[in-house]
Amino acid sequence: MVSAGRERRAVPNVPPRLNTRSVAEAVASQLRTRILDGDLVDGSELPPEAVLLEQFPVSRPSLREAFRILETEGLLTVRRGKRGGTIIKHPTPDTAAYHVGLLLHARRTSLEDLATARNLVEPLSAEQAARRRDHRRIGRKLAALSAEAESYLEDGVAFTELAADFHQELVNAAGNQTLQLLVGVIESIWDTQELTWAKSAVDEGQYPEVNLRREVLRAHVRISEAIENGDAAEAVRLTRGHLKATSQFVSAAGGQVRVLDDYGSRRQSRLS
Repeated sequence: MVSAGRERRAVPNVPPRLNTRSVAEAVASQLRTRILDGDLVDGSELPPEAVLLEQFPVSRPSLREAFRILETEGLLTVRRGKRGGTIIKHPTPDTAAYHVGLLLHARRTSLEDLATARNLVEPLSAEQAARRRDHRRIGRKLAALSAEAESYLEDGVAFTELAADFHQELVNAAGNQTLQLLVGVIESIWDTQELTWAKSAVDEGQYPEVNLRREVLRAHVRISEAIENGDAAEAVRLTRGHLKATSQFVSAAGGQVRVLDDYGSRRQSRLS
């Protein structure tokens, strides 16, 4: 058994008389820094407990408590069974979206409220994309997504997914990491709510008719062209009008933001 005195000596810069939780938080802080700095590779296994107990000569309960802290933060995943281990997970925008979704759910935020926020901030991404030096490349890639979606006009759920891809890639094209993250979180939360609506609408025969789906594609094409032409003002105007016209289908259904478990799980970024 490791004594409390040993725990105090083991963790650098830890004041004396710390309880197990405080020691665990100090260990978690150091491991967190190594994960975020990239010293611990995403998807790899954390070293075995015995190795970590050499690096952090604390008690086993303190080390495991540190694991629980990081698991709660989404930075570790504990895998059970014969092939068990502790897997490192670098944070992603979808991680942030999940936690923001928890807050919105807890505050009983309406879908209309979420739609309003999205309609305010996503046009900023379109503006920034049009101002980039490689705006022509971005416009062409966005147009390619619209062309792909045209093949799924008869499939409401697949069409919704591909339309969401267009908006996510538009956000990714902003070229500003902070804007991309903040707007991307809202977009990711909206996409999951919209997909839930689409599945229900298809099942109930209430999904918008094909002519309205074609109008969505035409709007996407016009936004793509504005970005390709480097016309930031037009890109903003078109994006704002498009969002206002389409978000009403989901927000008009009423209801509140619900926490879902698949933020970003079906989608990978296609813009490099």
